Amino acid sequence: MLGVGDVHFAEWVARTFPECDEQLLLAAALCSWATQRGHACISLSGIPAAVRREVTAGRDDGAASDALDSLVWPEPGEWLAAVRRASEQSGNTPAAVRLVERWGTDALLDDHPLVLHDDRLYLQRHWADECTVSALFRTRAADTGHTLSSAALALLDRLLPSAEPDGSPNQQRRAGELVVAKRLAVIAGGPGTGKTYSVARLLAVLIADALDRGTTPRIALAAPTGKAKARLSETIAAALAPRQGEAPLDPPIVEALRAVVPTTIHGLLGSFGIEHHRFRHDAANPLPHDIVVVDETSMVSLPLLTRLAEAVRPEARLVLIGDPDQLESVELGAVLADLVRAGERPGSALAGHLVRLLRVHRFEHDSPIAVLADAIRAGDDNTAISRLALGEAGDLHGDDGAMTSSVRFVVADDPRHASSEVERVIRPLIEAAAAAARAGDALGALSASTRARVLCAHRLGPWGVSEWNERGEHWLRGARAGSNVWYVGRPLLVTKNDPRLGLANGDTGVVVEREGRLVAVFAGPTAGSTLEFDPVQLESVETAYAMTVHKSQGSEYPSVVLIAPPATSPLVGRELVYTAITRAKSHVLVVGSEDAIRRCITTPARRMTGLAESFSG
Repeated sequence: MLGVGDVHFAEWVARTFPECDEQLLLAAALCSWATQRGHACISLSGIPAAVRREVTAGRDDGAASDALDSLVWPEPGEWLAAVRRASEQSGNTPAAVRLVERWGTDALLDDHPLVLHDDRLYLQRHWADECTVSALFRTRAADTGHTLSSAALALLDRLLPSAEPDGSPNQQRRAGELVVAKRLAVIAGGPGTGKTYSVARLLAVLIADALDRGTTPRIALAAPTGKAKARLSETIAAALAPRQGEAPLDPPIVEALRAVVPTTIHGLLGSFGIEHHRFRHDAANPLPHDIVVVDETSMVSLPLLTRLAEAVRPEARLVLIGDPDQLESVELGAVLADLVRAGERPGSALAGHLVRLLRVHRFEHDSPIAVLADAIRAGDDNTAISRLALGEAGDLHGDDGAMTSSVRFVVADDPRHASSEVERVIRPLIEAAAAAARAGDALGALSASTRARVLCAHRLGPWGVSEWNERGEHWLRGARAGSNVWYVGRPLLVTKNDPRLGLANGDTGVVVEREGRLVAVFAGPTAGSTLEFDPVQLESVETAYAMTVHKSQGSEYPSVVLIAPPATSPLVGRELVYTAITRAKSHVLVVGSEDAIRRCITTPARRMTGLAESFSG
């Protein structure tokens, strides 16, 4: 279970702090082990259960469970006492553990590699990050005392009216009012609830207010990945388009908004190349912006949120948007879920800084996708399975290429047995993309290539991305599949930031034929623009008929095929299935066993952190 790095860390603690006993060394090794799995700390009373969940997740052979049953864990009270004893200095040797009573900002980094708070044990750097975020957000969580100009208030009433057409309160208006009144706002909600839409319209109001006062606000829009950045651009543009019967925005407001080009968080902070956790902007050199909006915050790790919090000026507004029920960051922490928990807790420092949007605007609230998403979020596997079983094949492709069937379920222990069903969804769209690419229609090829995706939990094997990318190539190229990695119509996914080319991790593109040569085309920074490269310039790209569910976050597709992991996979999880099916606008095809789907829905993520509790009192 423990990795080589975990054992080496415990050995280093033993050499550096010779007074430590075996119970402290076990805790140190497990603390290292936990951080590799996204936990910010370990709870000494909860770590045995966490280890069992991790080791036995999805396994039904009993072997792992039997092995764990043979382990003798320290009694929690004795274990805690042993760790506390390691905080006592012996002679000139510093103590291995620092005891802390509360989250603070004094002496965050010192000679103690481990920090103990209550029964939570941290590696020092992760304790420092939680303390930094907590302290900065507590300071930021104060009213601005700002009053909108009369013209801006009138625009707010027009863009975000107080009531919905049916007379019910408009939650999006509440979100807008929160951003006006606070320097820290968390806007949470599921897909289609209008999180980004409401913030985009609110930005128009804040710009109007600033223009009335003779200034123009400096606004930053950022997302964790290139794909999420692109979706942010699309959503902002759609939100600002006048509704039927609605007057257009004044030209100066439109010009100011068009000048705001979304970027990645790393791009906003100014990443120093391969040193992904060092940035040009920090507390000593803060960002110049008056308003910083971050979309898809569920994907943001604790270290990255810390660097962002340090870089935003104290007087600026920070708006965090996202869905706390989606997958957490692939790295460390569960920051959005923690912030939402804190905001929902009476007496918390973040109480009054959260709006959770519930009304769905993307599709009808009783649509199969919405009902399925609600059941998954609630952990109701019976309702979810019944909704999946009700799905019908329907007409997958309407005249406009839209998917007219909402939810389908193909039961298959081996997803390869459902290949023909997946092909029926995917093949017409990849052929349409290839046709546009052969004609040199870059925008048409880009649009067609993003109308559907196969989403997988795994990278390898029958349930993995590699298998379904190979099948996608075969559907398009037949016997020529695999003969040449570069071919017309190949969908592309950037896997690493490439500042040299202006590409970000998560950007998607397609290979287009242009005057007898192949060109890799990606969406440009503005609507309707493209970035074009000779394929040899691209260093970190992969084929993208299929991708992992994690990499799909921040994206939206008319059609999604989910290859559910097997019931025995350690990747089974509620957030994985919820994230995958909510990437779809119109059609979801789920391929897997009923047992696997049930195990996913009834297995929520449980990352060990202390950030939510840091805002109490």
